[in-house]
Amino acid sequence: MMMTRRRTLRSFLTAISAVTLLLLLAGPASALDNGQCFDCHGDQGILGWSPAEKASNVTPGGAKQAPHVAGNFPGMSLYVDPGLYKQSVHADVSCTDCHADIKDVPHSARLKDVDCSGCHSEVAAAYGKSRHVLTFGKNPIANAPACVDCHGAHAVPKSSVSTSPVYFRNIAATCTRCHGDKTITDNRNIAIPGAAKQYQQSIHNRAIVDMGLNKSASCIDCHGAHNMKDRRDPSSSINKSNLPATCGRCHFGVYALYKDSVHGTALARGVPDAPNCADCHGEHDIRAVRDPNSPVSSAAISQKTCPSCHAAEKLAARYGVPVDKVRGYQQSFHGLSARLGDKTVANCASCHGDHAIYPSSDPRSTIYPKNLPVTCGKCHPGATANFASGNIHVGPGGTGGRIKYWVEQFYIWMIVVVIGGMIVHNGFDYFRKMQALYRKRKKWQQPAYERLNRAERIQHILTLTTFFTLVITGFALKFKWSIPLISDEVNVALRGGSHRVAAVLMIATSVYHVFYALFTARGRGQVFRMFPRWKDAEDIVGTIRYYLGLVDHKPKFDRFSYVEKAEYLALVWGTIVMVVTGFLLWFQNEALRHIPMWGLDVATIIHYYEAILATLAIIVWHLYYVFVNPDFAPMSFTWIDGKLSRHDMEHEHALELEEIDAFVRRGETPPPDVTRIATEED
Repeated sequence: MMMTRRRTLRSFLTAISAVTLLLLLAGPASALDNGQCFDCHGDQGILGWSPAEKASNVTPGGAKQAPHVAGNFPGMSLYVDPGLYKQSVHADVSCTDCHADIKDVPHSARLKDVDCSGCHSEVAAAYGKSRHVLTFGKNPIANAPACVDCHGAHAVPKSSVSTSPVYFRNIAATCTRCHGDKTITDNRNIAIPGAAKQYQQSIHNRAIVDMGLNKSASCIDCHGAHNMKDRRDPSSSINKSNLPATCGRCHFGVYALYKDSVHGTALARGVPDAPNCADCHGEHDIRAVRDPNSPVSSAAISQKTCPSCHAAEKLAARYGVPVDKVRGYQQSFHGLSARLGDKTVANCASCHGDHAIYPSSDPRSTIYPKNLPVTCGKCHPGATANFASGNIHVGPGGTGGRIKYWVEQFYIWMIVVVIGGMIVHNGFDYFRKMQALYRKRKKWQQPAYERLNRAERIQHILTLTTFFTLVITGFALKFKWSIPLISDEVNVALRGGSHRVAAVLMIATSVYHVFYALFTARGRGQVFRMFPRWKDAEDIVGTIRYYLGLVDHKPKFDRFSYVEKAEYLALVWGTIVMVVTGFLLWFQNEALRHIPMWGLDVATIIHYYEAILATLAIIVWHLYYVFVNPDFAPMSFTWIDGKLSRHDMEHEHALELEEIDAFVRRGETPPPDVTRIATEED
């Protein structure tokens, strides 16, 4: 029995030894050494073959080929740097540990994608649920980025090594390879396609690149690395509600203040419009407070950032926030100084705080009544409780609000009554003096010549009144001018209604003028004489020579000088342009059926700048000759009674006067378009 047991034991040990020996012998025979792989892939000239090259055994460029690779990567380098591989985190890993489908060399097919989850199971599980792999709706993303896209393929340094693409100084560049590619951002429907470019200008990136700091927020610090989630995901680190805590990982002191503030508590309650860090500082393009382009710079705080919520009427109506506070600040001494570029004047944050903002009823608030002397004292040493009594923002309400209201109303009406009375008084004075001048004019001891008949004077007055009405109401529409003491609704109606009524009246006047010019002998003759002639060019040169003192006399002008012709032709051209563009803007819906949107934009530009051109031309050119010109100052009465004296005719229209005298000498009646001598009845 004893002998039998010993034989059985020896047989069992022998069998175990044999199996172990076979496994030892079989192992090396089936596994590939990395050196065998580098025999081919360690050659820098190794390239993949295309199917045609493989069939003809052609060697493109004389480079060594990999005959074992299928033609899926024609011309692509298959080189693996042995030195970099030995320095990587995978230096002790066999090639076949990752490329498990390689059983022998040469291998004849394209290798399968490497599955890193065999070693990195936890990371792979988290990444498989991330926004890189799945959409917000949990649908797979085609051509999602793989591990190698961020970490590299064979040369995978440790993340703490500066050559690693996921080293903290290199993270932004690695992410930008995709997030800075417009094709990728468009195809992947990325919400903020310009994020990569914005981050490059941020204080976080500048701290790493320019200042050389060892730690500053990079992409993964906010978004996460492998477990990145969509901003709409409630568990995302960049979800609106979670963002303050994410920023608080670095800015923990600020976060502690913010989460107890009126903004932080509102966000915690789920108020959808409550501002978080990004709403004030920005998301990717976060700049230093001293940067003038920062939304939290001293200039931007009160002009843009805080008003974006506190001056928004919809938000104000939703949460009961008074919008007049922003308007009141902008009209205050502080606000006016800030608009003039004063960077030291108090802004919203100076009084309310920046992160620790509390309601004025909270004793912790810097604007709590008992705390105001300290708050104001930061800029105004020695400030007392009386210093800040009243409405800091300007406007109704606050201490003494009714007194301020009635004082303001008193002065408004004082201005209206006093200045209005002065205008009326001086208006009567001017009228009586001009009346005296006109009576003196009626006593001419020489013939008067009728330059404008009654129909022409009516056309001129209609054109004058409608033009200036259009100018005033047009610029009022453009710049939102309002009449004081009248409601906004009435002002809007007045601006739009009066502009359109004046436009219709000017068009009617223009039609009247066209009929007059076509169907009356005098009108046809006047228009014919308005056509430019070569003599006008000679007159321009002659006049300039006279102004420069090169000759003693101005040229003699005919019925119309080059000045009057230029004014008339400009009026015709301007009227046509303004009517066409005005109707396009008036009837936008109908216009857009026939022209593209950019055509309407062009019409808007033309209408605006033609209005400026016409207004300045009338003021600088026409009104000079009517009011400022010393020959007629303080005003030419011709547009009222249509007459010129013989003296004025000799100086302004000498050639036409010679023509009139010739008709008189011959006893002939001048044509209708020639200026006639006025009679006593005229």
